[in-house]
Amino acid sequence: MSEYSDFYLNSPSSIVQLETLEIAHPSFTKTYYLVRNSTNGTTVTLENSQNQTFDYYPLKITSIGTRDNLDYGLRVDLGDLGEVLPIELDAVASEKSYATKPTVIYRTYRSDDLTKPLFGPIQLEITTFNFNRDGASFEAKAPSLNINKTGESYQIDRFPMLRAFL
Repeated sequence: MSEYSDFYLNSPSSIVQLETLEIAHPSFTKTYYLVRNSTNGTTVTLENSQNQTFDYYPLKITSIGTRDNLDYGLRVDLGDLGEVLPIELDAVASEKSYATKPTVIYRTYRSDDLTKPLFGPIQLEITTFNFNRDGASFEAKAPSLNINKTGESYQIDRFPMLRAFL
């Protein structure tokens, strides 16, 4: 049984899944480290063995597609009241660096084990933005690798060698 399945089937209710986002672009003033469900923030260990603090922001994270295919993505509603992303996207526009898309790295951790991700890291590219008075909404998807648009859906049941990419 995978660690992810084990988390949902065998862990006590006091242990929660902490969802984190790392949002970056070369034109941003900094890389943003956000956590969805830890109001005091949290410090975790990343894949490179460095500790990183994630700040709490009100977030709603919705999966687009299933995690077992290359078309996986996220829809994120960020309750930043227009204080983070609009300013950073103005910097991208002023430097005319549209060719490079902002990136999102998604990870989940168990609240009782912050030493390694339960799921991830998954690197996605931000494809669309919308702003309103409450904050920003955006979609982040895997970089398009099927440039020829064959219509093939690359799923693990058809291509078992993709399991290494999960």
